[in-house]
Amino acid sequence: MEQRRKSISQKRRFWQFPWGYKESFLISFGILISGFIIEYISDGKGISLPGWPVNLIFIIFFIVYFVFVYKYLKHPIVKWFSSPQAAISSISVLTFLILLMGFIPQENQNVMTFIRKIGLSHVTHSLPYFLCSFYLLIILGFTIVRKFLPFTIKNFAFFLNHAGLWIVVVAASLGSADLWKLNMQLIENKTNFVAYDTRGNSFKMPFALKLLNFSIEEYPPNIALMDNKTGTLVIKKGDKLIDVTKDKISMIGNWEIVIDKYIESAIKDSAGYNTTSHVGAVPAVYLIAQNTQTKKVKDGWITCGSFLMTPEFLMLNDEYSVAMTIPQSEKFSSEIRVFYSIEDFTDIVVEVNKPKKVHGWNIYQSGYNEKMGKWSNMSIVELVRDPWLPVVYTGIFMMLAGALYLIWMGRWERTKDKRQK
Repeated sequence: MEQRRKSISQKRRFWQFPWGYKESFLISFGILISGFIIEYISDGKGISLPGWPVNLIFIIFFIVYFVFVYKYLKHPIVKWFSSPQAAISSISVLTFLILLMGFIPQENQNVMTFIRKIGLSHVTHSLPYFLCSFYLLIILGFTIVRKFLPFTIKNFAFFLNHAGLWIVVVAASLGSADLWKLNMQLIENKTNFVAYDTRGNSFKMPFALKLLNFSIEEYPPNIALMDNKTGTLVIKKGDKLIDVTKDKISMIGNWEIVIDKYIESAIKDSAGYNTTSHVGAVPAVYLIAQNTQTKKVKDGWITCGSFLMTPEFLMLNDEYSVAMTIPQSEKFSSEIRVFYSIEDFTDIVVEVNKPKKVHGWNIYQSGYNEKMGKWSNMSIVELVRDPWLPVVYTGIFMMLAGALYLIWMGRWERTKDKRQK
């Protein structure tokens, strides 16, 4: 019997039914390349999918179409649509496209022109992504119908896994038309109700936001060796930056660095640097550097500078100086007043990765005026509305339930076999 199967497979010609992996992958990559070509011809404009309720009507029509075609159209290609070869090839190509999305910056106008024109700078809105997703939905749809009709408990886990994946792909592709991502700049003590998308289009929000206070917590600055000619830090492999709050005595090359005084917020005067809470104040360090070979000593103040004050360095010789790095932000947050009307408002605090939900919109802390640093009086928030997100979670939950059901069934079968023995 095995030899007979081998002889039949050897006699089957290319593109002769039933199609195998070669034909399946050729079709999948052909769809992807076709999408790239059409996207390039359209100058990378992407595709605009219909929103609610047209996308929902299309999904319902899609489901009815699968059932009708599978039940009444008996053709080898319909059978192939529900084959493992078609499923594996379509999933592989779509996964490949999503991996490219992870390596190429999205919604960035500074990428190469060719990359933008073929849609790789806006994958989720590109024609290649739509065609690959649509193709995968067709294959999953026929696969689900094949296992669902007639329905049996044995196929329940298969249905959950595949139907869950189908729902996730549908919500991520057809539901993307209802996804809103807007940015709003908030100036302290000023009310704003206008947000902008990535293309600069303005939208009036159903509520207004007023920035009450913006705060930022920074890590302590570091000290490192700087090349005088290039102005860049000189960090060799294995070296670490000096922490001004922990490393009182450290070595940089042949120089022993002693931190004599550290002021977290300082301003320069005739006597040097003194503590202040003035806007534009900088961290300042008075250090003593001694060359361990020549015993030469250098001392003085160094700062990283700010929008108000210029940075200062301690020159060790003609080649190198000691410099302070700009403190990195540890976390930043905005205290915002949300106005639903003139008399109806509430106060919220938005932090990075800790959004707040307002009238169906998630408000994320996005950025601030980096030039002003911790003295910034401007906060940038991102407003995201994705009504299809619960649908995505439903699909994921179905896949998890299917996986757990398979594990439970496997244990039940093993227990049953042991009892029979």
